[in-house]
This record gives sequence, structure tokens and C-alpha cells, in this order.
Amino acid sequence: MLGDPVVQVKTPTAFQAWASAERRDIVMIPMRVAPSDLPATLTALRGWQNCCGAVVTYPHKQAVAAKLDGATAAVSLVGACNVVRRLPDGRLLGGMTDGIGFVRALSQNGFDPAGRDVQVVGAGGAGSAIALALIEAGAGRLVLSDRNAELAHRITSQLKASFPERRILTARPEDFDCAMACNATPVGMNGDPAHPLRLEDLPEHCFVADIVPEPPLTSWLRAAKDRGHAIQTGPDMVKAQLPAVVEHLDL
Repeated sequence: MLGDPVVQVKTPTAFQAWASAERRDIVMIPMRVAPSDLPATLTALRGWQNCCGAVVTYPHKQAVAAKLDGATAAVSLVGACNVVRRLPDGRLLGGMTDGIGFVRALSQNGFDPAGRDVQVVGAGGAGSAIALALIEAGAGRLVLSDRNAELAHRITSQLKASFPERRILTARPEDFDCAMACNATPVGMNGDPAHPLRLEDLPEHCFVADIVPEPPLTSWLRAAKDRGHAIQTGPDMVKAQLPAVVEHLDL
């Protein structure tokens, strides 16, 4: 697993539980790799003959996507990758499972985005993939916001080009009835008390989700729960997307 930092990651633990249950002789190693060292690490991965691939986390998802030999349609659309399969000849094939896992977790937690107004805060690798998956799941109107307004506009433009019939926005219209709000940013990581979005601006019935893996219950989620909102944690998404990761790695 490639990231910087990696102290917060939950995927290796979930993966090892799967490997143990399936009696598979395979391990996932968290590797803290600085952005400047990523190219050399990917070169090493190509030649690592008993390695089947890698899971990719912050901040490398976009950088890895630019260095692949092949990619799924989701990677091509959002420009980010979170799982890489190493083919026997050393070529790297990228996939993106964050959105799949997020929507599967929503279903497991009793929320259906079809026809609903939803908002994703954060247009990076995970946020853009989640936005795509929500659109594919039939979300009514989707607002994708980011402190980098140029990034949010670029991703929404790409999504609109592929889904011209859908309402994809960068700001809430006045009649927006937010049924689900997702934090797809690092805000809240490792005990950060900041909130990515004001809970006071959300309807009482709004489902509140966070993709931050550590702590599982961020300050934002804890406050949302105290206000009576149904919630979804980062580890919920990690667990739900594991089958898709295993499938992409062809294990």
C-alpha cells in the first residue's frame, strides 16, 4: 500500500483478515513513499516479480494514474487510481474502487442515492470517484465542491461530458434538499477537530458520511451523530470496497 503518511490506513488490516479467511499466502505492506520517490517506487514495482500490485492512497492517486500502462474507464474519467495490478510482464493496470466501495457501504447502511440531492466535499481522487459512482447509482442532483474551485469545475465538466443528462453542480441551488453529504477530504484525519462542512447547513434527515479512516468516528461524524444524523465511517467504505480491490488484483 502506497501513501504518505500511512499510519492512518485501514486497508492492510482488512486485507489480511480476508487473506486469513481465504487461507491465502499473501500480505499487504504499508509503504510510506514521499511524492518525490513515487516514480522510483513504481519502477521497482514493475520488476518486483512476486508482487501482484498495490493499493494507492493519499496523496498519490492522481500521480499514479498518470504513470499507468492501462486503466479502467473510471480511472480515465476521473484521472485518479487507487489500485494497481502488476501484470506478469511488469505492466501496470490501474483501477478505482473508492466510489464502488462508498456506494456499497451506503447500501449496507440503508441509504439509496437514487433520485436524491447529494453533496461531496473534495474533488480529489477519492471525491471524484465517489461523485462518479453516485451519478452511476442514479443520484438526482450532485454538488461537488472543493476549496480548489478550478479542480471542482474541471471534474464536474468531465462528469457532465459523460453524463450530459444529469445535474452536476459546484454549488448548491437554493432549493437543494441535501439527502447525503460526504467528506472526501483529509479534514478530520488523526484527530483534527475541523469540520469539512457546517452541520447547521444540512437538513435533519441528511445522511452524513466521511471517508477518513482514522479515527473511525471523526469530530464531524461525532457531532453529526449527536445531532441525530445517520452516519457512515471511513472504515465502512474500506470494508465495502475490499471485494472490488481483490477483483482488480485478480487474486
